[in-house]
Amino acid sequence: MDMKSRKNKLLLLTLCLALTLCGCRTRTNGGGQQNVHSPAGISSGALDDTREGESLSADAVSPALPETGPGDENTGEFANQTKENPNASRKEYDENAPAEIVPGTDRLLHAEGEGNGAPVPNDASERSAGQLNEQAEETASQTAAADAAEQMGVSEDAEAADSAMTYFTVLVQDRMGSLFECQRQNVYWETARDHGTIHKSSPEHALILNAGCYDVSARLLPENLTVDDGWVMRKNPGVIIKIVESGVLGSGVSSTGAAESVYQRLQNREGWASMDAVKNRRVLLLSQELLEAPYLQTAVLVMIAKTANPSLFTDVDLDEMLRMLTEEATGTLPAGMYYFKEE
Repeated sequence: MDMKSRKNKLLLLTLCLALTLCGCRTRTNGGGQQNVHSPAGISSGALDDTREGESLSADAVSPALPETGPGDENTGEFANQTKENPNASRKEYDENAPAEIVPGTDRLLHAEGEGNGAPVPNDASERSAGQLNEQAEETASQTAAADAAEQMGVSEDAEAADSAMTYFTVLVQDRMGSLFECQRQNVYWETARDHGTIHKSSPEHALILNAGCYDVSARLLPENLTVDDGWVMRKNPGVIIKIVESGVLGSGVSSTGAAESVYQRLQNREGWASMDAVKNRRVLLLSQELLEAPYLQTAVLVMIAKTANPSLFTDVDLDEMLRMLTEEATGTLPAGMYYFKEE
């Protein structure tokens, strides 16, 4: 063989060796193996047994595994360890857990004062806890006093209240109690002295609250009960109550002329015409005499409530109400004009 043939053969062997060594290889770097190159479809497990310098054979290439997530049932990293339960309190639970919560196994507790709420067996709790049993043979009934019947919402054919005072007091509480806080009116109460108002410790303040309203002077100190028109305007009350002397309204008064004159002077005060109470005609003049007896104070309670929310008391006639209260308390009919309100 001549020299030229030997060179060609050596070149061919070198080329074959290079082609052999160009396959996928792995190398060891520190603690573990790393893929130098992993073509699509070759899993990392197929590279575990390769050694540096060896090429992968066709048998070492495994088909691509389907992608799985840790939450897939019977697949993924936590296969056979966790299982999804849509009714569980958590998204997953361990089937090998030593205990689980089962609905319906909770037990009743003693009522207050019978063991400080300690758990008891089911049969004992049924006896100690207040329950209604549909299988009971007897029916329990509750008897309410007549004066509380209206408050408890009993039927209209219940026994009448034992007094007119009780009836009208409960009536106001029931109807005004149904209002939201934002529906309650602010009341400015002026005594017989012009620009003089009341303190929160007074009976007049209690009447306003019991009528379901708010007193705009509730935060005034006892020494600051004289106010000006500007203060009243800033409060912008929804109701104005003005007390007048017996010569204007009261027993023996048969004309509203004097009361109308007082009413007009109130409207003519600086800035008062712009207040809600004046614009909506919710200005109430009351005789000083209406504060002198409990039954008359009850009448004032109804008058305030109807002035503040007339739509709730369309069925209440103030003259008839005053007559009922006076006749019940004194045995006589009222003689005079005790209040004035522009219609």
